[in-house]
Amino acid sequence: MNTYLIYGNDYGLIKREIDKLTNEASDVVKYDLSTDKIDELLDDASCMSLFGDKKVLVGENALFLTTTTTNVNHNLDYLSNYLNDDNHENIVVLSVLTDKLDERKKIVKLLKEKSKVIYKELIDNKDLPRFVINEFNNEGYKIDYKTANYFVNYVGKNVDILLSEINKMIIFKDNDKNITTHDINEISSKAINDNVFDLSDAIMKKDFKRMYDCYNDLIILKEEPIKIIAMLGNQFNLVYQCKLLSSKGLSEKEIATSLSVHPYRVKLAIETDYIISELKDILIKLHNLDFEIKSGKVDKNVGFDNFLLHL
Repeated sequence: MNTYLIYGNDYGLIKREIDKLTNEASDVVKYDLSTDKIDELLDDASCMSLFGDKKVLVGENALFLTTTTTNVNHNLDYLSNYLNDDNHENIVVLSVLTDKLDERKKIVKLLKEKSKVIYKELIDNKDLPRFVINEFNNEGYKIDYKTANYFVNYVGKNVDILLSEINKMIIFKDNDKNITTHDINEISSKAINDNVFDLSDAIMKKDFKRMYDCYNDLIILKEEPIKIIAMLGNQFNLVYQCKLLSSKGLSEKEIATSLSVHPYRVKLAIETDYIISELKDILIKLHNLDFEIKSGKVDKNVGFDNFLLHL
């Protein structure tokens, strides 16, 4: 099965599933289906890769699968025909940030029948220690509940950051499979929510002097750019989703319900100076920077400096 549908309310978990499908691919093409037509993605999916391998076509923000109204005229008959034809070499991944799909739509029913559906349920804070335990166990490592709870409190409750810190722990503990609080104190980075909130707030308000002051503070604290990128990605994605849904005519209350966030966060997001196209560009830059750092193509500090310089 070469077609995937990934949805849920946690962008970090959705992104992780997409990364699993794209990490080994040499030819990955991404579309934003809140502005791009599904027709373009499917046309691309019908062409062979220049590299001779399978292509992965990722269509994010597939809002046409939800109750949200969009102005994009998607050719759903084309998508239906594509799904009904099992003879596809390339991989198509559709994703959308939502807790519920519109089950009344025929295309949703067909996708559930013809594609592999992955639902990433929002992880409650009380379940994060168990999530950490499972992630370590999946890699052959052991950590007890008390230590996992300490780990969550130490590095923070952001799923992206938890996964980043788990990966870092695995790299450092390659010869010893038992995770202790001593390991966490020695290897993991403390939660930086307040510092990164100040940085993201400065970026959102386009206060560049404060932005660099905040960033310099984080450098002094020896915080990892990967962690900062993950938190900024979550923040900018929330603002992007709020602005997008607001442009479709949804009220702040409706947006808050749809995204399962506090109405005040929606209000602040909508009031930011960035327009939708700028936010989309920043999210793409953050995603590319994350990939380039993790793949060793760019130095993490130089890469993040360059990102801030080109905001």
